[in-house]
Amino acid sequence: MSVQIEHPTRFNHITKIIFQISLLLVFWWIGSMLQSIFKLPVSGAVIGLFIVLTGLLTGFFKLEWIKSGSDFILGELVLFFIPCFVGLIKYKHLFLTEGWQLILAVILGTICVMVVTAYSVHLGFKFENKLKNHRSQSLRKNIAQDGK
Repeated sequence: MSVQIEHPTRFNHITKIIFQISLLLVFWWIGSMLQSIFKLPVSGAVIGLFIVLTGLLTGFFKLEWIKSGSDFILGELVLFFIPCFVGLIKYKHLFLTEGWQLILAVILGTICVMVVTAYSVHLGFKFENKLKNHRSQSLRKNIAQDGK
């Protein structure tokens, strides 16, 4: 008796996601190794993300190589925060007495993330507009030179 896969496209999609998450984990591991070797004050995961960003920006690898895996992780991100709520229930007395510090830290952290994200997006749009202007000027210059 042989096992038949009814939906090979679904199987391929799941395999692709597993492979891409594994690739992201490799970058996380490399970042962790670099962090421990050089005793950097930054998390290995953050270093791994910078490696991924550098690879994408330089064209060393393509977004399609990690997109499905990263979309899956982002889609299931809520599941990674369940242990936080278990901790809140377990240490309820500590949260009730000193919870204001946690709430203040979360609010300030959220504001910082929002400001940095907004500024990064703003800079990205400015850079993109500069590139478009440069390309159009170069194109106009080439057309003018070809017309002479």
